[in-house]
Amino acid sequence: MNEVTINSKKKTPSKGLRLTARITGTIFVLICLFLIVVAFLEGNQSNSSTVSKPHDILGIAAVVFLLIALTGLIIGWWRAGIGGLISLFGFIIAGVLFIINPKLIFSLPVFLILLVPSMLYLAYWWEAKKSMPSE
Repeated sequence: MNEVTINSKKKTPSKGLRLTARITGTIFVLICLFLIVVAFLEGNQSNSSTVSKPHDILGIAAVVFLLIALTGLIIGWWRAGIGGLISLFGFIIAGVLFIINPKLIFSLPVFLILLVPSMLYLAYWWEAKKSMPSE
């Protein structure tokens, strides 16, 4: 009888934590996709026949790491640990590139807000890992 009561009191990972991570991650991905589409359409609308200026390599690298981080948020829907790690490292590397490049605008509060879903995915993964039965 004691085994039944002990097993029924097992700690399970918080589903609210996972739900919050999914909602915030999805909102960030949708907002970024919207901004990318708007920027693409705006660039195609210009009637200028001049060749655009070459882009800064640090700016391109920052955008690539932002896209990697957004991909990590999407992967987090299925694999919270791997998705959280990919997005966390992607956002951190992109933040460092934004800090290094003087041409890019960097905002610490926005950067910290971007880390929220990654940290939530990692917290959920950690709780789920701790609640797994040891063999």
